Amino acid sequence: MRLDVYRDDRYLGGYHIGSAPDVRIGRDRRNAVILPHETVSRHHANLVRQGSRYLLMDRSTNGTFVDGKQADKILLEAGSHFSIGPFLLRLEEGSEEMPLWAKATERMERFEKTWALPGIIGSSSIMARLCEMIRKVAETGATVLVMGETGTGKELVAKAVHDLSARAHAPFVAINCGAISPELVETELFGHVKGAFTGAEAERKGAFQQADGGTLFLDEIGELSLSLQPKLLRVLESGEARKVGAQKTDQVNVRVIAATHRDLKIEADKGNFRFDLLYRLHVLPLLVPPLRNRKEDIEDLVSFFLQGRGALTPPAMDRLKKHPWPGNVRELKNVLERAQILTGGGDITPKDLVFLDESERMPAEGIDRLPENFEELERLFYTRALEKSSGNVRAAARSLGIPKSTLYDRLKRYGLYPGEEEDK
Repeated sequence: MRLDVYRDDRYLGGYHIGSAPDVRIGRDRRNAVILPHETVSRHHANLVRQGSRYLLMDRSTNGTFVDGKQADKILLEAGSHFSIGPFLLRLEEGSEEMPLWAKATERMERFEKTWALPGIIGSSSIMARLCEMIRKVAETGATVLVMGETGTGKELVAKAVHDLSARAHAPFVAINCGAISPELVETELFGHVKGAFTGAEAERKGAFQQADGGTLFLDEIGELSLSLQPKLLRVLESGEARKVGAQKTDQVNVRVIAATHRDLKIEADKGNFRFDLLYRLHVLPLLVPPLRNRKEDIEDLVSFFLQGRGALTPPAMDRLKKHPWPGNVRELKNVLERAQILTGGGDITPKDLVFLDESERMPAEGIDRLPENFEELERLFYTRALEKSSGNVRAAARSLGIPKSTLYDRLKRYGLYPGEEEDK
């Protein structure tokens, strides 16, 4: 299969996408299909293979359009076309590459190795095995239990299972069982009828009704109270969900993907989790590895999180690879975001990397004082960006990946506006 690209009725060239499971489209140079225009998001859309067809999934702020109508998810086949910004893209049979993008194959090989599934980043053998399991699990309709430490990306795994399944057209609804007060969990999951309790002024759908036909992701399932676990088990067994205060049940067609950082077998032994629910959830388990067990993926993750704004010096990369990462991928993302702000989008050195477990004991020598509030942090961010561009606002905006007008507004807010020198 080939993806041909047009602009203003002018043929620009084509990308050979072959049988790639997921083709990433956007403005950023890390995409398999690169569309250089300001109206195109860095990661604008994905084409996910579904047999002989491709599922187009919009990821943008400006929208992806099919026949003039904005599309969130839609199945396409050979001959179908869609629009992104000023570009028209058409799926065509054939594998030949066109001259404009001579390195399309090299880019696709890198893509398939590193971003083989939507949201799943890493080319290590352990991640390759996880991706293989995700593909196999996605083909079934069975309940899935995603296990892994906090910050490993369990929701991304659940979303990948959904996006590769036959339910990809339907809703993906996520509920964090540990982030909702025990009094509200039942109504969040099952909904309520009008007058069910004080304040229930109107009927409300719960997560099961909202996800009907699609997937319900129950994060931190180990936090679900014992009183609600039988009700969840009933839905899994019978497909029936009853709203709070209702006399009858609703039939729902929902695939449940649960996730936990706890060992549910130990919790069941302690009496904190029902064994019958554990057996029902533990049909197709997926284990997401901690970052310390796949440090060879750190370079890919760094490239993804930095999005071309700034780069790590070799000593800084070495420091990342030596860190134990108790907070996993989420901790890595936060460390890099902080470093980007401190450097203004420039090169990141070891002194710019501040880890949570070291922030209180790191010596003051050789490292800048950390900002104490958001305003100070943001002001430092734009100050560093201007320093890196020698006061050139246009260049600073380009390095930050934001419109020049937006940067001017921020500079004025913090008294950094360069006045007559703005376009030098």
